[in-house]
Amino acid sequence: MKKTTLFILLICSALADYAQETKELSIIGKPKKLDTGEMVARKDQNGNYCAAIQLISNLEGFSYDSNDGMVGNIDDFPGKDMVYLTSTERVLDIMKTGFKPLRIILSEYGIVLKQREVWQIEINGENKADQLPVTILFTPADAKLMIDGKPVAASATQSLGLGQHTILITKEGYQNLEKTITVDEKSVYFNYKLEKQADAALQIETIPDKAEVYLDGVLLGESPIAAFYKPGNYQIRITKKGYLSIENELFEVKTPQTIKSYTLEENVGYLTVNTNPMATVYFNNEKVTNYKNVKLAPQLVKIKVVMPKAETLEQQIVLKRNDKQVIDMFPEVQTGSLQIAVTPFDANVEVTGDAGERYTAKGMKVFEDIPVGTYTIKVSATSYTTATETALVKTGETSNKSIKLLIPAAAAAGGSTSADGIDMVFVKGGTFTMGSPSSEADRGGDETQHQVTLSDFSIGKYEVTQKQWQSIMGSNPSNFKGDNLPVEQVSWNDVQEFIQKLNQKTGKTYRLPTEAEWEYACRTGTSTPFYTGNNLTTSQANYNGNYPYNNNPKGEYREKTMPVGSFAPNEWGLYDMHGNVWEWCSDWYGNYSNGSQSNPQGASSGSSRVCRGGCWDLLAQYCRSANRFSNAPVNRYYLIGFRLVLSK
Repeated sequence: MKKTTLFILLICSALADYAQETKELSIIGKPKKLDTGEMVARKDQNGNYCAAIQLISNLEGFSYDSNDGMVGNIDDFPGKDMVYLTSTERVLDIMKTGFKPLRIILSEYGIVLKQREVWQIEINGENKADQLPVTILFTPADAKLMIDGKPVAASATQSLGLGQHTILITKEGYQNLEKTITVDEKSVYFNYKLEKQADAALQIETIPDKAEVYLDGVLLGESPIAAFYKPGNYQIRITKKGYLSIENELFEVKTPQTIKSYTLEENVGYLTVNTNPMATVYFNNEKVTNYKNVKLAPQLVKIKVVMPKAETLEQQIVLKRNDKQVIDMFPEVQTGSLQIAVTPFDANVEVTGDAGERYTAKGMKVFEDIPVGTYTIKVSATSYTTATETALVKTGETSNKSIKLLIPAAAAAGGSTSADGIDMVFVKGGTFTMGSPSSEADRGGDETQHQVTLSDFSIGKYEVTQKQWQSIMGSNPSNFKGDNLPVEQVSWNDVQEFIQKLNQKTGKTYRLPTEAEWEYACRTGTSTPFYTGNNLTTSQANYNGNYPYNNNPKGEYREKTMPVGSFAPNEWGLYDMHGNVWEWCSDWYGNYSNGSQSNPQGASSGSSRVCRGGCWDLLAQYCRSANRFSNAPVNRYYLIGFRLVLSK
């Protein structure tokens, strides 16, 4: 017997068997959730709102049961019953005389009960004699089958009523197949084959671009993105710094191509700080050069405004999205006054501050309420030699300067009216703190602070010049040649020989300064890194300006020595104490004493002698008042010279 004939006989036999079975209840179509607002007002025994299922049928006389039990009575209306259940219920049993009981597992029909919500189910009573055994075959065989919205076991034969039915066959990696079939005595066998699902061409753009794109938590990359991806529904997430993220939005990938564009909204606020142009502004400790209408992510912003000679201002604000905040922060500058008397009376006066301030006058002048700090005073007049001096202006005080110009013959740089050609400046002794505080930038470990008391002494107004060396030694060893340039390439031992001959010639007692005398004369009562204050500029000293001190602006690098007296002197009238050439001191190099000292002479022995002051080739940090440098007494360099002290 052929297989086809056998199959037909089996179907006919099954039809005869079905005619003997009893009637059954069944669900027509798909259950649906009704939009009823707050229609369900009934509460369960725990005081929680119920859910409800509305049963629509052409039959009457139903009874119901559930796992948790019904809540209250059933609302029984012709053709429509309302059954109240707890929102946690998952099963509903429906009974009617003459029919087999129908158990509805709610989740199998996509029903999820929630408080106050109503689902509608339509029930039909069928006689099995009106049903036929229907064979539905499909490839691949492990695909899932749904009939009339209800999942069924993937067996070959299903019991279906006469008429139309909707079937849905699905499997991951294959295209869904949805068909409407008509069941009658001649149509009870159906066979389908699912087509493999091809990847879809996917294009995702964002404005702006370079945003990170995720599908179901998987990073695809930065936009714009072009890729092939499996069709389906995904949760898309798009993120970019400074913009609001797109989170968990439904994204459907469809064949043959899916193109999507997203526009991101900026997540920023705007901040403006109004302040003095000389001030430096920091946001969260980071320096900002443009502080007008700055675009920032919403955050807590710590604003700091720093300006020379003024108290630092700090403020904290909360910047929210779309904010446009304007903050006024003007530091209050500490001021004092500078009183200048000049001779001749009509001399031109030019005053320049260490922070760039500039004032002018003709004749004597009181500059009132000017910022505190160190000022360079330049006085000039026709037929007179220009004089340059410095003055320190302190808060609430008046600094006085009296400057008398000389005719050129008496004021030549490095010259002197003394018989031996060496100008000396008398220094009144006193007690000072030698060394540097631990907070000073670029401080050396050998600069321990300690108290030192010194007697009166006289120290050279200038570094010893090549002309002065030549007049005593008869030769000039310097690398950079010039009468008024400082002598260099002289060892400590060479200097001792020079001093011996100079003393023999003059009958005086010249010597090198002790390290303590040198620092005392350099500081002139200051405690800052330089006698000019917290900074040193190349307009004040000769050093390598390519590497400024403590992040200050760069300056000039002259790459050579300069004539002595080319820059303004310190408060006591001493020139080039910072830069130009290192200056030998009399001391052996060694550690400082921990205690107070009077007229210290340095270590009792050693292998190197102390040098002070920095030089033209090195950074500003080496020009600090407390900086120490050592060198063997036999060494000669074009970086090292000296100045003298007169004992008597």
